[in-house]
Amino acid sequence: MNTLIAILTFLTTTPARLDNPWTAPLSHCEDPAVQKKLQDRPGFWEQTKDEKLIKHIQTAKIKAIGFNIGGSTISLRLDFTDGSSAAFKPDQFHEETVPRYEIAAYHINKLLGMSRVPPSSWRVITKKELVNKLKGVTFSQRRRILREVKFYKDGTVKGEVSHWVPVINYLHLESMTWRSKWMSWLAPYDQLFRDQFLMAAQISNMILFDFIINNPDRFTGSNTLSTPDKSHLYYMDNTFSFYPNDQGSGMARIYMSQVRRFSKKMIDNLKKLTKAAIKKEIAKVKNPPWTILTEKELNSVIKRRDYLMEHIVKTVAHHGWSKSVVFP
Repeated sequence: MNTLIAILTFLTTTPARLDNPWTAPLSHCEDPAVQKKLQDRPGFWEQTKDEKLIKHIQTAKIKAIGFNIGGSTISLRLDFTDGSSAAFKPDQFHEETVPRYEIAAYHINKLLGMSRVPPSSWRVITKKELVNKLKGVTFSQRRRILREVKFYKDGTVKGEVSHWVPVINYLHLESMTWRSKWMSWLAPYDQLFRDQFLMAAQISNMILFDFIINNPDRFTGSNTLSTPDKSHLYYMDNTFSFYPNDQGSGMARIYMSQVRRFSKKMIDNLKKLTKAAIKKEIAKVKNPPWTILTEKELNSVIKRRDYLMEHIVKTVAHHGWSKSVVFP
């Protein structure tokens, strides 16, 4: 009797919840709501033009400087007199942190049609201002700053400054629980539910982006970040990137090889990623205290782009376009 009631309930209530089969999208990729969620606006960060944010973080008056906990390198927080903040990574004696690479990553993220790396540029402050405005910093942290930050002979500190993202969530995509999920999502076999599709599309783009900039550090812990609701990934912390390896570092290449589902828009933008395009984009950074990317580093980016495109072509040839190019 209970079974009969359940069947009757299903038959009488389900049609009202179903989309019209003649007008419903055939796939998540064709769903306007999904497309909107995955649509980035290069040059804008949360409806504000990047140029406006960059000008502010480069020129705003500093009220206090704090020490960002986490990570093995020096990362500071600049608190401005107007109540806003910025992240600041000074030049330092750590090979795994090269501040100019975050600026380069931001601009390449734009060229690839994304807005996942917070707006970034350069800023120079004096050693005196840095030391005098340290606030809430322990003795050991202060000692680390004085020992590890690169102070120049003219009494300045050069570094990379980024728009501050006030609230982030550590998604831990490197964990076995998460890894087993997204690796299956990026294989060209299983049908994905809507929420899986939305996350898989972002992870696919993130891994390809990391290969282009040669970032081996994404899945080493606490570097896969998102909005608090876990719906939108940020591609932050890229200062350990751009080592001139034409086929990518071992880790970046391994993760790239696991991606067998791609975004059509990403493929189109990869085709347009030329050395001339990168130079033109980076030239928008006016009077930087160092070269943002050297010729050797630029050439290596293009070699990795070619290597990645070869992987995409082989994957599509093997599995077919409909199974491989599934994201908008």
